[in-house]
Amino acid sequence: MDSTTIIPAVAAACGSLVGAAATIVTTWISQHTQTVHAKREQTLHHREALYGEFITEASRLVVEAFSHSLERPDTFVKLYGIIGRIRLMAPAPVLSAAEACIQQIMDLYAKPNMTVEQIRLAFERDRLDPIKDFSVACRKELLEIASGC
Repeated sequence: MDSTTIIPAVAAACGSLVGAAATIVTTWISQHTQTVHAKREQTLHHREALYGEFITEASRLVVEAFSHSLERPDTFVKLYGIIGRIRLMAPAPVLSAAEACIQQIMDLYAKPNMTVEQIRLAFERDRLDPIKDFSVACRKELLEIASGC
């Protein structure tokens, strides 16, 4: 064989090899990016659901605490189950806000029952909202997840 046929053949083979490698690398990068994005979305939706469940149950207990004393300790079973799941995955600021929320709810149960007017005044004057700090911490974390930090 002479060099006039070998050089174009080697060049063609190298070009095909480089083209195939570029396609493989591009496909891998694309798949990896999609997987990371899907995982982030799954985490975001899972935490939104968990935090929403906590807020729903805590809200129910706050309203109940205004007009009832703590008659049965099992009133907190569902909320403690949810906070246990929060402990498994949430960062420290969210967890500490959830624990503070539970403590505030327990303190509300210890106070005398309130009338509707007393509840209204408590919200106006004292900014009585045990769930607020938890909601703010959750929002911050969910925004960080959504932005990919």
